[in-house]
Amino acid sequence: MASESSSSARRTQIIVGLVVGAVVGVGVSLWTGFWLWLAAGIVVGLAAGAIMKPPAR
Repeated sequence: MASESSSSARRTQIIVGLVVGAVVGVGVSLWTGFWLWLAAGIVVGLAAGAIMKPPAR
């Protein structure tokens, strides 16, 4: 049971990281006019989501 909630929390954390990275990437790419910041934002969001400690439930 603990592994199920842990994998669910991990999946949620990765998805939140990707969404935040995409939002930041879009914001920075619109601000600078350089569209590759979108890809950089998604990669940073994925990395941050992967290394963050999962939330306690």
